Amino acid sequence: MTRRVITTLLLAACCCPSAHAFERACDGDVNSDLQVNVDDLLHVLSDWGPCAGSCSGDVDGSGGVDVLDLLTVIGAWGPCDTSSDPAVFELDFEHRTAGPYDEDMLDADWNEPTWSQGVDDGRVSIVETDDGENRALAVLYPEGEYGTSNTGAQWKLLFDESHECVRLTYRLQFTAPFDFVRGGKLPGLIGGEGNTGGGIPDGTDGWSARMMWRVDGAVVQYVYHPDQPEQYGEDLPWVVQNEQVHFAPGQWHEVIHEIQMNTPGVNDGSITAWFDGELALESTGMRFRDVDSFAIDGMYFSTFFGGGSSSWSTTADEVVLFDDFRIETFTP
Repeated sequence: MTRRVITTLLLAACCCPSAHAFERACDGDVNSDLQVNVDDLLHVLSDWGPCAGSCSGDVDGSGGVDVLDLLTVIGAWGPCDTSSDPAVFELDFEHRTAGPYDEDMLDADWNEPTWSQGVDDGRVSIVETDDGENRALAVLYPEGEYGTSNTGAQWKLLFDESHECVRLTYRLQFTAPFDFVRGGKLPGLIGGEGNTGGGIPDGTDGWSARMMWRVDGAVVQYVYHPDQPEQYGEDLPWVVQNEQVHFAPGQWHEVIHEIQMNTPGVNDGSITAWFDGELALESTGMRFRDVDSFAIDGMYFSTFFGGGSSSWSTTADEVVLFDDFRIETFTP
């Protein structure tokens, strides 16, 4: 593509009437920041040509990045239409002051969970970050411990109703230095009973799709579903440009999960995920259920080291920060 063509397209985008900006859908929002702008255009240009697997610049899902993707971005230029906000849940921690996070705060912020771990044990707190300009939820994993009773924190945010298609977004930071050891769990979406702990779903009870970090911070989706190959959840690796994604201690990361439920009994569900704006997972043909009595019913805030043996134990006091949770429905 010549510089003249790129310049012409950029000028056309900049000259689009602003009165129409909020009327457009966000098909061109490649990096999911609710703005279609030069950043999205650069994503498309950097992925130009045939896709090796999946690439974030393939806006129209054609298997390659070409002028049609570029025109889609330009046609959607401007802020995304948020006049009909699909948010099911939003939470940052700017309304909290630094200090211990207690059960009253948990109830107020997370729709009164029926149970929790880690809060009463003093492993959850509010801390100031970014030189005092931000507040985040800090979770502690004490030295020499593993499992849900002694590390991290757990509770369930249950929705007021079930949904067929849900997008979960949050930010997290593994504070530096951080020893990932063998791995640990991170929050994700659930349905029905939210099966975990070796409870293989049978299609009529439930499912879960948390995240995990593995050795050296490798990122995976850790999924309990009826077709999983072993007793414990299946790892679906997060991969960007054919490279396994890793968390970097001391750095904020944004993770996005999109789950589309399957037609009961049919393998037509999906999990799609983004890591810092880059498409990292696209798993289709999934079966979460054989009945329609549950769908996507909540989010499982579940984070701990483990694993079920001392080989997963922390080597020092470790802390992970969480912030900017947003859960919304979407139309596939």
